[in-house]
Amino acid sequence: MEIHVERDNTIAVVAVSGDVDAGTAPQLRQQFDELLGDGEQNFVIDLSGVAFMDSSGLATLVQLFKRVRIGHGDVRLCGLQPEVRRIFELTRLDRVFDVFPSRQEAVASYH
Repeated sequence: MEIHVERDNTIAVVAVSGDVDAGTAPQLRQQFDELLGDGEQNFVIDLSGVAFMDSSGLATLVQLFKRVRIGHGDVRLCGLQPEVRRIFELTRLDRVFDVFPSRQEAVASYH
């Protein structure tokens, strides 16, 4: 799994590629911890490079969402591949997270 972070004004854009599973979720969690420690509150998580995500990956995103919402920030997702989108729909997390087709739309939704 690879993680690439960009900042767009007050938004941390986190592009993830590769599988997000029990083996890689801790690495993603650590990246989120560092960004939160830096004071980031608004996130766009670009999952266009993720073909597989298990419950560990979902739990990592939910944990970030809960921590950010306490500070009045938000987490928005974009680029969900069909299999990953299906997992979000089955778990009804597509009703919790704002999901956008593209990174540009997700970033623009903050403005």
